[in-house]
This record gives sequence, structure tokens and C-alpha cells, in this order.
Amino acid sequence: MPYSVEQSFVEWLADSGYAASTYPPESGSEFVTIERTGGIVADLIDHPTVAIQTWAQTAPRAEEMALSIRNALFLSRPAGVAHITVDGLYPFYDESTRLPRYQLVLNCTAQLTD
Repeated sequence: MPYSVEQSFVEWLADSGYAASTYPPESGSEFVTIERTGGIVADLIDHPTVAIQTWAQTAPRAEEMALSIRNALFLSRPAGVAHITVDGLYPFYDESTRLPRYQLVLNCTAQLTD
């Protein structure tokens, strides 16, 4: 299967104890989503922009989750990801679920082949 930066982040977050996917679940009060929002590919090197969103029952908990994920990214990385910079971390309230949400915006470098 071709390399997917989204799937790599989902697996890394699951290993870190978070309920994570590429879309919000139908139910749940605390979860994390990963979405590739842009980036470029050049010479089999992927430079994705990735949004990680944390939802929780309270804004302080959503922020705590986002900060914990940010800090963990500097200690370990998802498979295939060689470099990460955090471009932003901010509150991002979700009108549809009415849950507090925080968003991390990451710029990454990943190798598309082994």
C-alpha cells in the first residue's frame, strides 16, 4: 500500500493512547482527528501540511490533549515522518458538535518509499 501520512499519524496516536481517525466518530466525548490539508511532493519526498484536531468536553481538556500531542511529537514521530515543525496551536470551536476543539497545524517531511 502506498504511504499515507494520515494513516501513519492515526497509528502513532493510537499507540499513544488516543482515539484517533481521519474523521470525527459518530459518538464520543474525546477524540482526535488527522487531516492532510496541503503540502507538496517532490522527488519521492512528501512535505504534507497536517491538521490534528482534539475534541473534548471542556476547552482546558482539548488544549491539554493538543499540548501533550505537540510535546510527544518532539520525542517520537509517526512512521515515515523524518521532520515536523508546529506551525500553530489554537482553539478551534466546532459548531456542528458543539464541543471544544483545539487544532495543531504541522509541516512535515516524509519519505514516500523505503
